[in-house]
Amino acid sequence: MTLTEFLYRKYAQEYKEIDEEYRLHKLAFLIRNAAATENKGTAKNPKEEYVFKRFEDFFDYRKILEEMNEQIIPKDNISVGDKKNNLSPAELALRRNRKGGSYV
Repeated sequence: MTLTEFLYRKYAQEYKEIDEEYRLHKLAFLIRNAAATENKGTAKNPKEEYVFKRFEDFFDYRKILEEMNEQIIPKDNISVGDKKNNLSPAELALRRNRKGGSYV
């Protein structure tokens, strides 16, 4: 391994560590938000309740997947029994690429 290769690998490793640190901080932030409470009681009878009652209130997985799928195949293009429902992965990729290739 040359010195240049070593420096590139070191640089890449530092990026990996920064990304991991970012994920850890994001996780800590999400844990704090998930445990958030709000005061529902009075001064004499304090009562705290969680802001998020269910996991879906905090992170709606199905909604996010539906939004992502809507970007690939708009709902108005899908009908029961239509060939558009049975697209191959290559055809899905082609449609996604035509729309700019972004899920976000």
